[in-house]
Amino acid sequence: MGTAGRPREFAKDIALEQALVLSWAKGYRSTSIQALSSAMDIDPKSLYAAFGSKEELYLSALDRYAATYDARIWGHMPPGQTHRERVCAVLERAARYLIRTDVTPGGCLITLAALAEETTDRISQIARGHRAYRLGLLRTWLRAAKEQGELRPSADIVDLSLLFFAGFNGIAVQARDGANADELTAIANLLIAAWPGR
Repeated sequence: MGTAGRPREFAKDIALEQALVLSWAKGYRSTSIQALSSAMDIDPKSLYAAFGSKEELYLSALDRYAATYDARIWGHMPPGQTHRERVCAVLERAARYLIRTDVTPGGCLITLAALAEETTDRISQIARGHRAYRLGLLRTWLRAAKEQGELRPSADIVDLSLLFFAGFNGIAVQARDGANADELTAIANLLIAAWPGR
């Protein structure tokens, strides 16, 4: 652990990544300030000076997760993709990226933050906003798919978006429980087969 009085000019990005992985693995309430400061290699005083509070640190980690790990699944869609291919990409990437590794504990931090008793009201609200954005993204893609003839005219956009998003969250939970990429890909393929094409 860092020595007392260590200046705030530590590698903040590296420290935040360490806090992210620890909070992702253990959850908000089960991760103590002592454990966080040890993982980040700074003393608690420097942690509070840099991030303000344990809650603020977790929210910073959640933002970092959304911009990095989550973006590998929901972002970077190649130009020219159909909207069906975008929905498929989210499910296939989830099956590939959410598994446990030597570096990450598996699952989706934004999905795991759905458990209100595990976090604070503020964290729960912000995580809910992240999830609402992703559900809205699915609905935008599905609506455009319907307009462009990728979906049958009778397809219900709200129901489909809820199905695919529930499938994503299910993959995230199964990944956290130790399911492997083949098992998660099988789930993704079943969901993709539900696409009501013309």
